[in-house]
Parts: sequence; C-alpha cells; structure tokens
Amino acid sequence: MSTVPQRTAPNRKVGNLPATLTTFVGRRREVSASKRLLTESRLVTLTGIGGVGKTRLALQVAGDVQRDFRDGAWLVELAELRDPELVPNAVAARFRLQDRGARSPTDLVVDFLHSRDLLILLDNCEHLVGAASKLVDLLLRNCPRLRVLATSREPLDVGGEAVLRVPPLPVPDPDSPPTLQAMPSYESATLFVERAQAAVPGFAVTEGNRAAIARICHRLEGLPLAIELAAARVRVLSPEQILQRLTDRYRLLTAGSRVAPSRLQTLRLSVDWSYELCTPEERRLWSWLSVFAGGFELDAVEGVCSDAVPGDVQALVESLVDKSILIAERSGSVVRYRMLETLRDYGQDNLVQAAEWTECRRRHLDWYGALAERAEADWVSPRQVEIIVRLTRETANLREALDFCATGSGEAATGVQMAKSLYSFWDCKGMLDEGRRWYSRVLDASDEVPDPIRVAALCSASSFAGFQEDFVAASGLIARARSLARVLGDPYVDALVLHAVGRQAVYQGNCALAIESFEPALGPLRARPDLPQLIRTLLGLGLVEGTSGNAERGTAYHEEALSIARAHGASTYQARAMFMLGLALWRRGERDRGCRLFTEALPLTRAVDDHFACQGCLEGMAWAAADARQGERGTILSGAAEAMRREMGLPPVAIPTMLEYHENCLRQCRRLVGDRSFEAAFSRGAALRVGDAVEFALAAGEGTGPMRAEKEAPTTSTRITDPIAAQAALTRRERQVADLVARGLTNREIAETLVIAQRTAEGHVERVLSKLGFGSRTQIAAWVAEQHDDATH
Repeated sequence: MSTVPQRTAPNRKVGNLPATLTTFVGRRREVSASKRLLTESRLVTLTGIGGVGKTRLALQVAGDVQRDFRDGAWLVELAELRDPELVPNAVAARFRLQDRGARSPTDLVVDFLHSRDLLILLDNCEHLVGAASKLVDLLLRNCPRLRVLATSREPLDVGGEAVLRVPPLPVPDPDSPPTLQAMPSYESATLFVERAQAAVPGFAVTEGNRAAIARICHRLEGLPLAIELAAARVRVLSPEQILQRLTDRYRLLTAGSRVAPSRLQTLRLSVDWSYELCTPEERRLWSWLSVFAGGFELDAVEGVCSDAVPGDVQALVESLVDKSILIAERSGSVVRYRMLETLRDYGQDNLVQAAEWTECRRRHLDWYGALAERAEADWVSPRQVEIIVRLTRETANLREALDFCATGSGEAATGVQMAKSLYSFWDCKGMLDEGRRWYSRVLDASDEVPDPIRVAALCSASSFAGFQEDFVAASGLIARARSLARVLGDPYVDALVLHAVGRQAVYQGNCALAIESFEPALGPLRARPDLPQLIRTLLGLGLVEGTSGNAERGTAYHEEALSIARAHGASTYQARAMFMLGLALWRRGERDRGCRLFTEALPLTRAVDDHFACQGCLEGMAWAAADARQGERGTILSGAAEAMRREMGLPPVAIPTMLEYHENCLRQCRRLVGDRSFEAAFSRGAALRVGDAVEFALAAGEGTGPMRAEKEAPTTSTRITDPIAAQAALTRRERQVADLVARGLTNREIAETLVIAQRTAEGHVERVLSKLGFGSRTQIAAWVAEQHDDATH
C-alpha cells in the first residue's frame, strides 16, 4: 500500500528568508514584543526612521516564527519598485505565480493565499504605502490564515494593525562611560564592537578605547546604520580618531543653533562623514551605483560606470564593500552587490545636485537595453536557461530602465525596442500582466510611426492581451500593427501581423482562421529566420491542425518545432514542443511515446520555469497513470496539475482538446481508489509545491516517490542526495555534463559539444549518476532544475 505524500515536514523551514550575513545584536525586547503582537494581530508594522534597523529586526522575528507557519515565511521587498500598480505583481512573483489567464495578479495572489498558513514580510512600504495598504487589507479579509509583518516609516493604516515603533539602540552615558565588564550590556556598544571585529579581526574593547566607543555610540544616537558605518572605519582609524571626526562634524551641524539635531540629521551626519572619508573616485562610484535597483553585478557596474568613474572599477567596488557602503551577496554562481536604501537615496541626491542623474539613468538604460537585445538574439540557443536566470535577477533594473523610457526622458522609442526584446522572457515567466503594462506605457509615450520594431511590439502586446481574454484590446493592437505594416510593405513584418491574428484565432477557438493566418507566415519567418516566431507558429499550427482532426499534419508541425528547438538547444521551446507533441501523439493513440515525452519534458519545464508546460506534463502523466491502473498516483498528479492551472488563472483544462482525457482520467481514478480516497489524494496533490509535484511525478511506480522531507529517510527506495553536498562533489566538467543532460542532449551530443570522445562523455554521465545517487537522466535534469531554482531566490 503506497503512502500519499505530505506537503511539508513539521520541523522544516519553508520560505525564502535570506541567510543573514552578520550577527543579530540585541533587540530582545523588540523581538519579544513583535512575536507577541503577531499572536494577537494579523498585521504588525514595524515603524521608525531610516537606518534604525527595521528590516533586520523583521527578518529576525520572521526567522524565529517561521516554523510556526505550515507554509513558511516569505520576504517581499518593495524598495526596488517605483510603480504602485506593480505591488501585487511583486507579491505574485515571490510565490512564482504566473498570470497566464484573464485574472489579475491580485486575484491570483488572493486565491493562492486563501487556504495557506503563512507569514509575509512586506519590507520597505513607505514609498508605496497606499498600494501596500490596499493589498494587505484585501489579503487579510480574504485569507484567514495569513499574517503580515511589514516595515515602513509610517503605519499602513489598515484595520486591526498593530504598530511597533523601533527605537534606536540603548547608548552609554558619555560622561560616565561603563566599565569593561558593563560595556556588553549596551547593545549599541556591542554592535560597534562586533562590526569592528568583522572589519579587523582581533579588535577588542580596552581600557584605552572604551570611553571613545561609548561616546561614538552616544554621538550617533544608537542608530544601527550609523554605528555600522563608523565601525567599518577601524581599518584605518582608531576609535579615538573616529570620535574626534564625528565630534567635529557635530559641532559644524549645531553651530549657531540651540536645538540639538534630530535623529534624521544625526544619520545624515554619519552618512556625510562616511562619504567624506571615501576617496574622490569612491565617492563618485557610490553616487553612480545608486542608479541600480535591487542589486547589480560587476559587468553592469563596468558597463554603466567605467567611463564616468576614473580608476579600477572592480577595486573601487571591493573598497566600498570593505567600507560597508555596498553589501556583497552570492546568488547562485555569481556575486551581486546592493546598497541599503538610505545610502542609495544619498547617492541619488548627490547625482541630482551634480546635474548627472539623467545622464546616469541614460547610461543605465543603454546597458540594460543592450542586455535585453542580447537576450532576444540568443534566446533560441543553449544559453537560454542562463539568460532566463540572469534576466530574472535583473527584473528590478529592467523595470527601472523601462520606467525611465516611459517618463518623458525622450527615450520612449528605446523603451519600445526594449519591451519588444523582453517579450519571450515575459512570456516564459508568465509575466503577462506586467508585460502589458510596459507595452502600454512605452507605446503610449512614443510616436505611432511605421517601424518594424513598433509593429512587433504591438503584435506582442496583442498576444498577451488575447491570452488574458481581452479580445477588444487585442483587436485594437492588431489593427494598429496592420496599418503600420501596410506602409512598410515588408513580407516579414506582414508575417508578424499574420502570426498575431493567428494567435487571437487560437485563443477564440477559430481553428480555420488560425490555419489561414499561420500558414502564409511560415515562409517569411523561415526566410529571415526568426526562430522564436517560427517555433511559436509551428506549435500553433500543430495545435489547431490536431484540433481540426488533421492529426498527422499537426504532429508533423510539432515534430518540426521540436527538431528546431533541439538543434539550437532552446530548453523552453523543447519543453513546450515535447508537451504539445506528447499531447498530439496521445490523441493519435501513441500513448507510450506520448507519455515518454511528457516525462522527458517535465524536468525541462522546471529548468526554464514554464508552469504552463509543467502542468500539461503532469496532466499527461496522470492520464498514463490512470491507464496503468495506478489510481492514487493519477489522482495526485491530477490534483497537482489543477492547482497549477488555478494559480495561473487558467480554466480546469488549459487546452480544450484535453477535456475528454482529463475527465476520463478523473473517472478512472475515482473508480480505482473509491470516492473518499480520491478526494483525499486529489487534495494532497493540490497542496504539493511545484518542485515536490515534479519530484513525485518523476518517481517510478505506484504511489509516491520520495519527497524532499523524506530525502534522508533510510527506508526510501530512491535516495535523493543533498543538493549542496552533491554540487560540491561534482567536478567542473561533471557539472557541465549535468547541465547538458538537463538540456536533453544525448551522450553523443554531449561529446560533440564539449569536444571529447563519446566514451569519455558516457563515463562522465555515469560518475554524475553515481555521485548524485540517481538512476536515470531525468533525475539529473530535475536536480539541475532545482539548482537553477535556488539560484533565482
């Protein structure tokens, strides 16, 4: 008798809270009060001035209570957002919800969270307080087991909100400094010492410096950010020298005034002082780096700042990390840098005062516009997964660049080009709502001129609108594109419009019009060649021909699309084409081959985050399980697939031709396991996270394979190796081989790609299987997908 998988292990931390880079100092009372308030109120807002430590406190509290929530604790950062309308999208993205249907991101989030028991940490709400308040109020009214911990410089003003004002850390009396033994009782002094020790190992409080440390903390009024900036200077200054310089600045600030400076002025004083202690080159780079949103990588720094900042940019970045101006964080295999919002605001103020803000944003646009164009050019290539991961990391910067284009900068046409380049990425990630917003903004901000790029952007926008069943908007966009295309008289541009018309026909169930539009588009798309549009057109034709009863022609179109995708190593299109081909073969009665394609495609859908193809493969594998009389397995897979469709805002059956098989599968499974067991298994499947559902589907046999919570269980038939330990165990070459296996390459193709003998490639694959404890290539692919998944969080 099989066991139905449980959603989570009771002692397992679930969520996306980042690992802390530094120790958490003090705040015992605030932590205790926050946790108590979370038991009494479903919304707790931590308020206070910038630099007082709201985010760090919130992360500590969320980490402490994470296990109390069945579905974990999740951080949603709003600091990088400018547009209040994207607040729901930011929350949806954090839970990897894809808006592929007619429902809004807000509705998707409400539906997803409705029955879940979790905590959301909504960080940095102050600049979007209206939108944040509206969303939080809606969520709390509709999601009874949800709790929200927010940070903001002002309350959200939502009914039932509990507000905890975060004070500065306690400081010693400067006129009567504490003894060495008493110093640790002051949290501000402890923070200074710990951060100084991080900068200079071996640093210690002594009789000679304790008074200076006490007075530094008092002078900085216990503000954690100010204290950390000061402590970072012990590399070059003694505590006594730090105190002297701070005192000089304080006197300058209060000259001619009988009123002591406010804490905001004190924070500004400490940031001013940190700025002045930087070299001229470091100061300029600090200011220019403030243009980045949400984080950045060294190549972006070099591309945006090198011409404007003299000196070795890499060395300057390292120096700013040493001085605690930048925070370095590892994201997968790369290092990203970010700047606290207080320091970023300071840098932006300096750029504005120097009349360089617009120039800096234009350079930022140039670099990220070029990144988007390179991504578009290389989309159908073996680099596709790498491109998706990079663009996902850069989402905040892409938004920043598009916002600049749409707000009177004179770069609206560049914005149209950029939005056009990002179409495949937005489509792959299910960011249809956000994509539509950007298309609308940049198209409205630019002139309606006959240009191939504009026609392509209009067609792309129509595709998103049609998928979300906004057929009136889609028709208007296509009419505009057709009007411009007539002026251009270019067969390729005409093909783009035909493709757009065909897509709308598919969405509205008009197979005859879809075929009539898609077929004449094939020639110009092949001639150019525009591989993404060609593959999409072939898949569209395969679908509508199959639906119209022309199964052989439909299969041929899908086979051609898969052949092109495989030849170019394009994982997203491989996954989609294998799913669609598997569906076509299932309809033709070639069920074994169809099921093999569903199984082969499934790990690829995870690697490229294609939820649409993923749910389709899970659905197809449910049909196969029902055919094999594996009722419990088929029911669980059906539940998982339906939950994914619901989270995307799709109907119970995503493609109409699947309805017959879907309903037959459910009837068979219910008959095999009985009504009560069917309902229980279906609910368990619906509760599985996507990764667990994929893992279960790839496990052979009736019932379940091992879930992540069962990885170390000695009774598990297939042991899943710890990903971190496994990754460390693989050599660089073996990791390359694993990545190629995940892309669906055979041993011969791996050998050709790496320019090695086929026997050598076979040996590498066997060693990867052995080290990971796997028995099949699909398990390697699933593991690689998991590593890519981790790298994007």
